[in-house]
Amino acid sequence: MKFDRSTLFTVIILVILTIANQSCQSDARNATRIPPTVKKSRTQWENDALLSLTELINRGIDSDVNYFKRARIYFDREQYNEALDDINESIYEQDNISEYFLLRGKINRELDKIDNALEDAQRAEALQQSSPELYVLLADILQAKNRFGEAAGYLNQALKMAPYDGSAYFVKGMLQARQGDSLASLSSFDYAMNVNPRLFRAYERSTDILIKLKNIDKALAINEKAIQRFPSKATLFFERGEIYTNLARPDTALLNYEKAARLNPDYDDALMKIATTGISIREYYRAVSALDKLYKKQPKSKEINNMLGFCYEKIGDFEKARGYYGTALVVAPGDQDARYGLYRIRQRENEGLYDSYYPEEKQGTGYKLLDTSRVQIRTIQPRGTTNIRVDSSRKAKIE
Repeated sequence: MKFDRSTLFTVIILVILTIANQSCQSDARNATRIPPTVKKSRTQWENDALLSLTELINRGIDSDVNYFKRARIYFDREQYNEALDDINESIYEQDNISEYFLLRGKINRELDKIDNALEDAQRAEALQQSSPELYVLLADILQAKNRFGEAAGYLNQALKMAPYDGSAYFVKGMLQARQGDSLASLSSFDYAMNVNPRLFRAYERSTDILIKLKNIDKALAINEKAIQRFPSKATLFFERGEIYTNLARPDTALLNYEKAARLNPDYDDALMKIATTGISIREYYRAVSALDKLYKKQPKSKEINNMLGFCYEKIGDFEKARGYYGTALVVAPGDQDARYGLYRIRQRENEGLYDSYYPEEKQGTGYKLLDTSRVQIRTIQPRGTTNIRVDSSRKAKIE
C-alpha cells in the first residue's frame, strides 16, 4: 500500500498530536495526585505539638490557652511537675476558667496533694463546671479523705452522666475496697481496666488486693499485663517482687526490687526491700549497695546503721561494722542489736589472740582434726532378746 506525501505528512501530524495529548493528560494526573499521608506515632504528634505550643507561648500568642494545652500534654505523659508549672501560668493569666482548675485538681491528685486537689475541684464546681470528669475527681479525692458518703454522692452523679466511664468504676472500686468489700472492688477494677486499658492505678490497686487475699496466680497475671503496658513503672516491679516474696522465691524477688530501684533511684521502699531480702539470702554486697543510698538520706537511722553494721560484719570488714554499730548506739544508747553486734565482733577478733591446742589451726587449715590415738573404739555388742509371755486368756477384739 502506497502513501503519497500529503497522506504521510498527515499521519505523522496525528501521531505527534496523540503523543502530546497523552503527555498532557499524564501531567494533569500527576498534578492532582494526593501524596501519601505521613504516619506518626502518638509520641511524635505530642512532640510536634509541644514544639508548636512552645513557639506560640514564646511569641506571646494566647498564652493562657497554649499553656493549658501544653499542660494537658504533659499530664497525659505523666510529667506532672511540668504540667503543674504550665497550668499555674494559665491560671495566673485567667483565674475564672473552670477547665483550668479542673486540670490543676487532677494534677494535684496525682501528686498526692489531696487538700490542694480538693480546693481546685471545688473552685471548678463553683465556676459552673458540671462534667462527669469533675464529679469523678471529687469522688476520688473525698474517698481518699475518708468522706465516703460525699464521695458516693458525686460518684453516683458521674455514673448517671457517663455510665460506662472507666475512671468512675476505678473510683467505685476504691470506695468498695476502703469499705472492706474486696471482691466487689476487684470486679470494678476489672471493668475499669477493660474499658480503659491505660488506667494504671486500676492494675496497681487490683494487684495489691489480690496479694492480700493470697490469690497469687491472678496477681501475677495482672502484674504481667500491667508491665507490658507500662514497662517503665517502678511500682509494678516492686509489686512483682512482693508477689515472688509471697511465693517464697526471694532471689527472684530481689531481682525485681533492684529493677524497681533502677527505674526510680529514689524509691525508698524498694531500697529497703533490697536490703532486707539481700540479708535474708546472704547477698550482703547487694544489700550494702541499697543501704548506702538510704544512709545518705537518713544517716541517723538506728535501723539502717544496724543493718549496715551487720552486713559489714558478715563480709568481714569489722572496722566499718564497728563504726556503724557505734553510730546506732549514739542514736539509741543501749540498743541491743548494736551491742550484740559489737560483742560478736570482739569474740571473732579475740579468737586469734590465744594459742590453740590444735597445731593445724596455726597452719591456716581453718578446721580441727580429730586425734584418733586418744579415741577408744569398742565393738558394738548385740542386745539380748527378751521373751514376752503371751496371755492366752485375753482375747483380741476386732471391730
